[in-house]
Amino acid sequence: MTRPAGERRWTVHAALAGAQVGFALFPILGKIVLGWIPALVFAALRVAAAALLLELLRRISDPEPIRAPDRPRIFFYGLLGVSFNQLLFILGLSLTSAINTTILTATIPVFTLAAAVGLGRERLSARPALGIALAGAGALALLNAQRFDWSSDSFRGDLLLLANSTSYSFYLVLSRPVLARYRVITFTAAVFRYGAILIGLLAIPQLLRFEPGAVAPLAWASLVGVVLLCTVVPYLLNSWALARTDASKVAFYVFLQPLISTVLAVAILGETLTPKTVLAALLIFGGLAATLARGRLPAPPVP
Repeated sequence: MTRPAGERRWTVHAALAGAQVGFALFPILGKIVLGWIPALVFAALRVAAAALLLELLRRISDPEPIRAPDRPRIFFYGLLGVSFNQLLFILGLSLTSAINTTILTATIPVFTLAAAVGLGRERLSARPALGIALAGAGALALLNAQRFDWSSDSFRGDLLLLANSTSYSFYLVLSRPVLARYRVITFTAAVFRYGAILIGLLAIPQLLRFEPGAVAPLAWASLVGVVLLCTVVPYLLNSWALARTDASKVAFYVFLQPLISTVLAVAILGETLTPKTVLAALLIFGGLAATLARGRLPAPPVP
């Protein structure tokens, strides 16, 4: 039975919001892992484990072959969305603060919309521009943007995170036409399979010196959480949604990460909900409403 358009639309929204819950957990769990495991080893273990799980899911769910003309493209998407994305983010997270990390992650929707407009994939209108402005203001208000210090020792980490945002934005924009031709698990498994190659090669020197027995159980548990909750599930949800809506709308949900992180801090760590947090929440959800109200979800089919 075909679902009504409204039901399909809000299913996409739910998938995007669910993906951001997983992504919002990553800075917390990732900092724990990085206290025990070197950055390149962490990236290699994360991507290799995720690639293995996704490949197992693909094989038990009616395997679908990748067409020969699409393989070079998907390999390139694996570099943008997995290799460069994971390496740049984890290396940046290891060098800079969680505050800078979250602020710079919020630039992904801006870069994605700019890439989509620049490549002629989408048109810029007043409502998306207003939505990005409102949500961006909310994210910055929530995180105390005045604490963002470009002159600090974390400058290299900040640059790596900016490069990560750019890479992931181009992945969202460029991959959608090919993604629309395959099942979500087929495409996502292929992207991780190809993306794991470069990370594995770069991590070989650190892997040879790595001592697993010296890693605390909490770090291993956090790594499992990163693989399952912050990688496999969010990437599947994001890919499923990306096949059904515009790349800029997928990226726009990144603005929910600061809000989700704050809610988790209140619920788990017992931190106080302040008026600033409430104001930021109103701005973020106002931005979502401005961008998504009467929006084009799902997007027209890609030929």
